Amino acid sequence: MATTKTRIAELAFRHLTDDLSKNDQLELDQLLQDPTNQKLFQALTDRRRIMAAVKGMQNAEAQVDASWQKIEAAHHLRDRNKEAAYPLHNKYTVWRKYRVAAAAVVFPLAGFVAWYLWQHREQDVVPPVTPAASTIQYASYTPKPVKAYWKRAANLVVSLDEQPNGVVGYSDGMPVTKSDSGLAFPVARRSDLPLPDTVQTVLTLKGGFYPVWLPDGSRVWLNSASSVFFASAFDGSKRLVSVTGEAYFDVVKDGKRPFYVLTPGLKLEVHGTKFNIQAYAEDSIVRTSLVEGKVTVTKMDDKQSITLKPGEQAVLTKKKKLEKITGSASINKATAWKSGKFVFENDDVKSIIDQLCRWYDLEVEYKGTIPTKTFNGEFYHSDPVEMILGYLHDRSGIKFTREGKKIIIQPLP
Repeated sequence: MATTKTRIAELAFRHLTDDLSKNDQLELDQLLQDPTNQKLFQALTDRRRIMAAVKGMQNAEAQVDASWQKIEAAHHLRDRNKEAAYPLHNKYTVWRKYRVAAAAVVFPLAGFVAWYLWQHREQDVVPPVTPAASTIQYASYTPKPVKAYWKRAANLVVSLDEQPNGVVGYSDGMPVTKSDSGLAFPVARRSDLPLPDTVQTVLTLKGGFYPVWLPDGSRVWLNSASSVFFASAFDGSKRLVSVTGEAYFDVVKDGKRPFYVLTPGLKLEVHGTKFNIQAYAEDSIVRTSLVEGKVTVTKMDDKQSITLKPGEQAVLTKKKKLEKITGSASINKATAWKSGKFVFENDDVKSIIDQLCRWYDLEVEYKGTIPTKTFNGEFYHSDPVEMILGYLHDRSGIKFTREGKKIIIQPLP
């Protein structure tokens, strides 16, 4: 597979530099019969991506130059030492009428191809199946668990990023363990006995992602800027958790103890179910997307209730009304974050920027009147944020300026 990817990258580079021979073209046509190869070739020849990547290289070079100048001044290094230690001072060019002047842009293009293959080395796409099947499949890439905290009893906080794998603490006297795939709470075996009322909290910061095994063996994945609250051991009659932000659940079946999820404005009753819930406060909308099983979604005032089947969504609107949406596209979009993707479908600027700010740990400032145009697109979490902003800029008539961790958005003059 790696050999095929490398060959496609070589042919993509020759295509961009107008250097494809007749035999190369025949070989490329044959390789592009495979949809996976088509997707890779399109990504490698996407000028929007290349421009963003080259811009990122320029920014990185400027940052390294600035750092080097500080080091050089501090240690009185001479120019020849600088050249020996840091030889790569390359200049980059821009596209003219979407064509490449081959000699001038060889390094940026080659750098982009190498960067793309490295970033996506484990992202071989698996075609999705419909939600009516047992599961929905995605690309093999998932975000690494980072920027997460476990808040224990007595307000003791454990930074999970800083802890090595193994036992990181205790819950009611039983070990809680961390591994490369997340945090695991001990499965409670005493569900019929009185238990201490100890609330556990796992939360992620902006740019964070973390999986957790709950005390009943169910699993929950937390998206960035999210949290899950639960008892250290569920009692004998029910299992209850509370969520803010966004989380994907894979709930263990237990006919004797229903599983409940509380989130702002809604309560969910689930039975051995896989579903996603999105409840960010800034969105003013709560979405429950069912992948497998059965979920009953009820407003907190008990005035409206919806039962979902696989492939359906329950949406609590800004007007606090429950609505049902059907269609696999909505489910795929709602759960794409778990496989490391952004999927935009008729999303406005604010909705997209909110997602980018949460993942890339950014702030936003709006100036002037922002158009209400909507956008479609698909990106990976590993893509530079400049790439996605460039995509919006090209299609929206909006100017985006990044100042450190702040994005300033204003209409073009």
